[in-house]
Amino acid sequence: MEKKSGSILQDNVRYLLEEYYEGNVSEMQRETGVNRSVISELKNGGKTEVNSSTLIRFAEAGVNLNWLLTGKGRPFMVNEDSEISTELKEKQLLDNRANEIKKLVSDIEDQLSEQPHLRLDPDVQTALLELLKKAVR
Repeated sequence: MEKKSGSILQDNVRYLLEEYYEGNVSEMQRETGVNRSVISELKNGGKTEVNSSTLIRFAEAGVNLNWLLTGKGRPFMVNEDSEISTELKEKQLLDNRANEIKKLVSDIEDQLSEQPHLRLDPDVQTALLELLKKAVR
């Protein structure tokens, strides 16, 4: 049995459920093979440990176990051999792209504040940053 404090595991199961399964426990069960009651207990914090068969089911569904248990990395292991659904791959790829854009916005803001000679016209700068921010919403 893998022991977890509960908070990271609980938060990550909730995140998966809401972001990738639209809050539908039955859909998450169908896609991952993890029992409904286990998903509900993990989501609600009633369960703070997961057994190896549950971890295997999550992994077989493409869930990144390192992320699930520690919060490090990305929620899904997306590669061409992965058997997660196309829809989940697309959502994960969009999440990855959104994170890249957020970092880009942050880098641009940092560069502009650190190097005044790179200043754009204030209207252009504002419009550019707003456009990038809208792209990640």
